[in-house]
Amino acid sequence: MRVEEKILKTVFSLVKGDPSPVHLPVSPVTMSQATDLPLEQVKACCKALESHGYLISTQGLAEPVYYITKTGVNEALNPTMPLYIYSSSNPQPRNRV
Repeated sequence: MRVEEKILKTVFSLVKGDPSPVHLPVSPVTMSQATDLPLEQVKACCKALESHGYLISTQGLAEPVYYITKTGVNEALNPTMPLYIYSSSNPQPRNRV
């Protein structure tokens, strides 16, 4: 599982009990604690997920908070797209032929 997928599934698991999960904010600190990933890596993944339309951000009191979108909920439940294509949080080594 890619880090972005792990973050998306973590956000979904934190809000899925609510009747309207798209209205619950999740902070990067909470995601970092839930996934045991460094905070900077979580923030980079959130930006990548936001660029794909799976999360949206808004400025919280001290840092941005993220909301999962309906597209993000669908992707968390039924993964269809490799999220790491445009992400710089997990650079892939190039294999020369």
